[in-house]
Amino acid sequence: MNNNVRKITDGAMMTALVGVLLFANRQLGGIVDLFAWILPLPMVFFTAKYGWKDGLLPLAAMIILTVLLGTPQSIYYFTVTSVTGLIYGEGVKQKWTSRRLMLTAMGISLVSNLVTTVLFASFFGYDIAMEVQTMKQVFEQTMGTAVAALPIDITQMIRIAAIFSVFLTGVVEGLLIHMLSRLLLQRLGFQFPKAKPLSQISSPKWTGYVAIICWAGAEYLLRTPQKSNVQDILMILNLASNLYLMFFGYLGAIVFGAIQFKKNITFYLVLLTILFLPVAIPAFSLFGFLYIATNWRVDLLRRIQSGEIK
Repeated sequence: MNNNVRKITDGAMMTALVGVLLFANRQLGGIVDLFAWILPLPMVFFTAKYGWKDGLLPLAAMIILTVLLGTPQSIYYFTVTSVTGLIYGEGVKQKWTSRRLMLTAMGISLVSNLVTTVLFASFFGYDIAMEVQTMKQVFEQTMGTAVAALPIDITQMIRIAAIFSVFLTGVVEGLLIHMLSRLLLQRLGFQFPKAKPLSQISSPKWTGYVAIICWAGAEYLLRTPQKSNVQDILMILNLASNLYLMFFGYLGAIVFGAIQFKKNITFYLVLLTILFLPVAIPAFSLFGFLYIATNWRVDLLRRIQSGEIK
């Protein structure tokens, strides 16, 4: 088949697929909007095969189709996800690293999530204040008088959790887009950048020091009376830095287990965390700091290469 004919055929197929999703979304009351991580796949395939310049035509067709068949909210979701697919597919064609592709998908998803749940929340049907009040009522009904004994403001804690969930949802959606795109393209025979082994994942040492200072500093300041907005910032800083350190703590423990015991110890780490949660969280955070900021990881890999550890 002539390449131009094939290109037109593939573009029409991808546009038709988006049209089917739009129709299903309209019939099911907008439920497809909740699965935004599926929507970029048609554009990912087309752009990875033909490039972003050729992808502009089906992208324009998809946007026009969305305007004709979709709701105002769907227009935003389908347009943003199609643009995400265009950028991601071009990255695959240009042979970006797996990390760069994943971070690109996460970044776009995060910004999109902030727009839909924070900046223009009412337009998209979100009300964070109402969700906070609902969760507060659930806590009060479940815990009863024990809520008053908590050392922190329960409303503030729920509000921080709601805001942080916006970031977490964006990150998870980006990760799902990356994983599904990788699976799809590999099954279709595309050359996809190989993911780094877990032992090769690292972060600059200075980030470890910044994270440990933010975590310890916020933890200390939260024990003293603070203004409401300052306390919100400190809680977000504490949570973000703690999660960052814990990620590398778990990563280091998994790598160490794979090398030392020749097996995946993830299940045991999760079980350990559940059984000893108050101790496990700071322990893994401190271990994450050591994994980032010291030469422990480098020395371990050097010993493996030299044959000291088999």
